[in-house]
Amino acid sequence: MELIFLCPAIKKAIGGVKVIYRQAELIHKLGQSHGFSAAVMHPNTFFFRVRWFDSQVPVKRAFFKLRWMGKPSLSNVSGVFDAQRQMVVIPELWARKYGAQLADMGVSYAIYVQNGYYITKGRPEDLDRAYQSARCILTISEDASRCVALAFPGVESRILRVHCAVDAKRFKPDKAKENIITYMPRKLADHSSKVVFFLRHHLPAHWTIVPIDGMTEVQVADLLERSKIFMAFSHFEGLALPPLEAALSGNQVIGYTGQAAKEYWRPEIFEEIASGDVVGFAQRVLAKVKAIDQAQQFDVPLHTIGNLADTYSEVQ
Repeated sequence: MELIFLCPAIKKAIGGVKVIYRQAELIHKLGQSHGFSAAVMHPNTFFFRVRWFDSQVPVKRAFFKLRWMGKPSLSNVSGVFDAQRQMVVIPELWARKYGAQLADMGVSYAIYVQNGYYITKGRPEDLDRAYQSARCILTISEDASRCVALAFPGVESRILRVHCAVDAKRFKPDKAKENIITYMPRKLADHSSKVVFFLRHHLPAHWTIVPIDGMTEVQVADLLERSKIFMAFSHFEGLALPPLEAALSGNQVIGYTGQAAKEYWRPEIFEEIASGDVVGFAQRVLAKVKAIDQAQQFDVPLHTIGNLADTYSEVQ
């Protein structure tokens, strides 16, 4: 049996893409001695492969037939998959495109819900058919499971919670800390730009704010190892990875939970800001900077970091 993970061909750094690759890679590695394998498929691409992180997962190519009538377009998958030896994993955003088609073809499939707030995309009747016909529904967080159960009554028994795997060997608190505050400007850009604006006249000169943008995974890990504070601008996330990676790297994380991150939001590391309270956000960052400066040392909660690393490891 081969498990094929459909994945959008996105060049920029997107956590959901990395999760798909990591899950497929782990299943492929574990399955080799048990007669099954896994691969990632980017539909309708010739040479695309993710470059901003390393992966050894096999990548498949397939060109789906044009669908000349109806919505969504470019979604005719007839003849692509072998119902006898393949199972397909569809990201939640593509459930409406491929779910009913695969069901009609007799191909087993799962829907991988990395964001419970994306499952509303599409016609309700198409989504109902897709979720009701799925062999199982994988969810990345407790919050995503709750969203699926509420949206599609009757599928509860097929919801399977899976944990994302974060590489604690890469994201670790090993380097000397510097007075750096990090954040990802693409996350709620309007909110983050306002917080940075409010901080500009009040942040001590020996502190700097460094945006995480256009970096490889290795470069991100290096920066997070050196920074002390990470500002999280998560918005309706399935399970936000950047705050978790920042925490594993020894940062104090301040910001929005995006709902799902509440499951790992430990008070020793994380401070929650009500979504939209950008003034309060800036004030909490300044308060944290003042507390760190007054302490004259930066204590990293290694025990809590170890627990998080165990919970979100490949072998949990």
